[in-house]
Amino acid sequence: MFGDFFTELVAAFATLVVVGFLIWMAFVVILFFKELFTPGDIQVRAYLYRVWKMFLFSFEITAYGGVVVAPYLMNKAEEDEVTRYTIIMILAILFSALFLYIRYQTGGFGFRRRRRG
Repeated sequence: MFGDFFTELVAAFATLVVVGFLIWMAFVVILFFKELFTPGDIQVRAYLYRVWKMFLFSFEITAYGGVVVAPYLMNKAEEDEVTRYTIIMILAILFSALFLYIRYQTGGFGFRRRRRG
């Protein structure tokens, strides 16, 4: 029982990570061609900074998308796959909360931190 749950937990986490990397790779290809066809010299430091931002953003999209897609997949899945999609949804909710907390602390997504004093 515990071994099956742990296997499903690792599989769900790996699914979220692999989807995040696939989305990041798509963003990197788009960003590369965008940078390639802009006039002027390639600014490597600025390009790598944008690649890093896309890396973080792709995992945010994966977490937020997991909250939306996992219930649909649970509804369409067979009995033995429901556990995995349930764990994916729980992990996606936890990661979404983490990313929203980070955005709130850094002032992203229009969140403004109130200054004290």
